[in-house]
Amino acid sequence: MIETMNQDEFVVELKQLRCEADWHVRYYSERSRKYHRIDYWLKSIIGLFAIFGMFLAANPETQIYGTAIAAFCALLMANILPIFKWDGIITGFKEEEQDWTRIRNGYQDLLRVTAIADRGEILLQEFQKVREMQNMAALNDRHLPQDPQLLDNKEAEVRKFYNLDP
Repeated sequence: MIETMNQDEFVVELKQLRCEADWHVRYYSERSRKYHRIDYWLKSIIGLFAIFGMFLAANPETQIYGTAIAAFCALLMANILPIFKWDGIITGFKEEEQDWTRIRNGYQDLLRVTAIADRGEILLQEFQKVREMQNMAALNDRHLPQDPQLLDNKEAEVRKFYNLDP
C-alpha cells in the first residue's frame, strides 16, 4: 500500500497517523492523571483512617474499635484493592500513554524526515517500525476502563489543534 503512494499522499497518511496517535496520547494522559489523583486520595484517606484506628487502639477504652478500624484499612489495602487490580489500572494508563507517546514521536520524526528528504527505503523501514509499534499498542489489552465521551472530546481537540475537518 505505502509503496504505491506518491510523496504527498504519504505525507498526508503520516499526518493522519500522527493525529490519531496524538489523540490517544491526550486521552490516556487525561485518564492517567485522573486515576493517579483517585489513587492518591483513596490511599491517603485509608491511611488516615488506619492512623486514627491506631490512636484508638492505644486507648484501653476504645481499643476494640481502633483495632477493628486499623484491621479494616489493612484488609482494604492488602485484599480488596488487589481484587479490583487497582494498581494494574493505574500503571496501565501510564503505560498506554507512554506507548502512544513513542508512536506519536515516531510519526513526528518521519514527518520531519520527509520534509528534508525523498521517501526512500530507509524511510519506508522506519515507517514500518512505527506502524508495528502502533499495532503492538493495539494488541495490548490491559482491560482499562473506557470513557467514550472523553475519547470523543480528545478527538475533537486534536482535530482542532491540527486544523482537520470535523
